[in-house]
Amino acid sequence: MQKIASFGSQQCQSKDSVHSAMCTITGSPDELVVNVACTAKSEEHVSELMQYVNDALLPQMEKFLGIQFEVRNLQFAVAGHESLAAAPSPLDEVAYPTNWLDRPFSAPAPTPTSGLEIATGESPTDLSMA
Repeated sequence: MQKIASFGSQQCQSKDSVHSAMCTITGSPDELVVNVACTAKSEEHVSELMQYVNDALLPQMEKFLGIQFEVRNLQFAVAGHESLAAAPSPLDEVAYPTNWLDRPFSAPAPTPTSGLEIATGESPTDLSMA
């Protein structure tokens, strides 16, 4: 199985449009699992690569093994250059207060406009579901 998995990796990597590829086969003969991770050099090659793996490579590997894969875990990605995002601008502390981060699990204190206050002489209503 290792030789067939190496064959799968090599076949993917031999394509000009492939940046990198890795193939593994796990499981028992009753439940073979193939894992293929393939990274294309550009986005325009991804669909061609997917078609090649599904329609040509995996059937060829199954033929060599004499058994079909029970599970096919296929991952396709595009190689690229990471671009760093611009630094975020600082938040306006008045519009977006962050002081709650100092004690994130404490209950907020009721304010006159919060609607959480209880009128004097009034008992709180039990809202539990009994």
